[in-house]
Amino acid sequence: MSVETLINNLKDGDNVAASKAFSSVMGEKLRSALNAEKIKVASSMGNPVVEEPEEVAEEEVDTAED
Repeated sequence: MSVETLINNLKDGDNVAASKAFSSVMGEKLRSALNAEKIKVASSMGNPVVEEPEEVAEEEVDTAED
């Protein structure tokens, strides 16, 4: 089902069909988001995250010595 179906059902006053359409649309969006997250996690499993050290500005070093 689609968002258009949901809106048409609401306009027509068919709340039962609108509820089913809403559940269907939200289920599709949830599946899509979960699949995207699965791909993200799977692609990062073989590649360890390496954090680069932060660079210290010269001004911070000068004030720390005072």
